[in-house]
Amino acid sequence: MKIQKKLMTMLSTALILCGSNAFSQDNLTQTERNEITTSQRQSPGNTNFVLAGYTYSGFEKEGDGQGSFGPAGFSPIFLWKKSDKLFFEGEMEMEIEDGEVNFGLEYSTLHYVLNKYFTVSAGKFLSPFGTYAERLHPKWIDKFAEKPLGFSEEGAMVGPMGEFGVSLRGGSQLGNAKINYVAYLSNGPSLITDDPAMAGQLMYDNLADNNNNKAIGGRLGFLPFSNSSLEIGVSGQTAKVGDKGSEYEHTGVNLFSGDISFIHKVGFMDLNIKGQYNQVNVDAATYKDEEGNNLNFDNNSKAYFLQLALRPAFIRNKFIKNIELAGRYSAMNLPEKSLWAGNQSQIGLGLNYWLNWNSVLKIDYMIDQVKGEEKEGAINVQIAFGF
Repeated sequence: MKIQKKLMTMLSTALILCGSNAFSQDNLTQTERNEITTSQRQSPGNTNFVLAGYTYSGFEKEGDGQGSFGPAGFSPIFLWKKSDKLFFEGEMEMEIEDGEVNFGLEYSTLHYVLNKYFTVSAGKFLSPFGTYAERLHPKWIDKFAEKPLGFSEEGAMVGPMGEFGVSLRGGSQLGNAKINYVAYLSNGPSLITDDPAMAGQLMYDNLADNNNNKAIGGRLGFLPFSNSSLEIGVSGQTAKVGDKGSEYEHTGVNLFSGDISFIHKVGFMDLNIKGQYNQVNVDAATYKDEEGNNLNFDNNSKAYFLQLALRPAFIRNKFIKNIELAGRYSAMNLPEKSLWAGNQSQIGLGLNYWLNWNSVLKIDYMIDQVKGEEKEGAINVQIAFGF
């Protein structure tokens, strides 16, 4: 009997609470109901979050040297949508190379959709100077284990890979054709003047500006065909690059880039062509060598690559259809009279096997030619997973 009384008491209490809650809800105004609904819709549990990214590992052997496993890396990409207009994307880089663990922030960008033609973004973002940085550099997308000459942070760079600033981008239909466009303001590159061996070279890691000037840049892409198989793009950037208060304060730079992308079915083959040309022209300036002597040179650099890939994607054999042959030529020309001068070219031959649409095993043979030196060959094996 005591148990039954306790159960009846608990049941009565629950009914009273439910009735009280229903009564309070019935007595809410419509404005108060709307505020509750809006609050629930904007709560963290109702936002959209996706974890994407890629990982890779490999093996390298240069010339007659000893081969070594590595590098290996993991790059998680965080995608968060707060509303239909507001969203965030960011990528972290974690890599083990030459026995060291390196961490980096590839990009961290906030986006706000103004309308169907324009989106404004702020933060650290991949540079829209050409297309390699924005679209082709991830390991599971790049056809080769190594980046083209002049497009890698590990060597001399001809053009930026990232920006820190704000941008405005969008796209539009032009009949059967399409265009896409982006304009941006960023901290811009800085000019190296305190290191004689590197004097006149640009640093593109622009997390902090070295002067009051901001770089102005943009890209325009044109897709003339209705199937978007061909895209031709032009990019530009201009900035002052000298340190504030120094004799180089008014030294400027003009950058130009042209890029092309063509993807088309040719019989049973999938043809994929990519290319980009970068040119960097720094204003005339006088630098100092290690002995303090004046050093003058035409500070113009260029780097470019052209890449072709063929894959028999439209045949029935499940093994052969996943094989891809790739070839790439890249070159980099640096100022002849600078202390960091050098003309270099590279031929890459690749055999890729696609495990699925975003996972690939790559075997590359690279032939490097530095002006005045003998050719050197290298073998790279890499497996990359996108997720």
